[in-house]
Amino acid sequence: MKGKIKFILPLFVIVSLVSWLVFAGVKDSMVYYITVDELLEDVPDIYGQKVRVSGTVVHGSIKNELDDSLRFTIADGKGEIHVEYDGIIPDIFTEGVEAVVEGKFSSGNVFEADLLLAKCPTKYESEEAPYQRKEG
Repeated sequence: MKGKIKFILPLFVIVSLVSWLVFAGVKDSMVYYITVDELLEDVPDIYGQKVRVSGTVVHGSIKNELDDSLRFTIADGKGEIHVEYDGIIPDIFTEGVEAVVEGKFSSGNVFEADLLLAKCPTKYESEEAPYQRKEG
């Protein structure tokens, strides 16, 4: 009987510890994916929580600040939010492109982004090559 307890008790502790580590890791990596309009509807509920927001970069809103931060506005439907981002800017990030930002909505109605992703267009359109082979 004592041999079983010496085996079962450490096994229970190890399984409990591994379960807690898995749960804590999954909980920290779960992030809601919402649109700008959904964010603006649920600001009190989402305030201070980490979320991922999708929207289109507004023309004329991109500003590179002296402190290497990037400020821009994304919109979706009726609403728009101002975004501040410090980090690496994707090569395809321009005005009019669909962007996904991950971070928290802070005081002053500014979204502080930790991550910036620019979506590629769904349809590839090649440029006309100047030296195309002529048929015939």
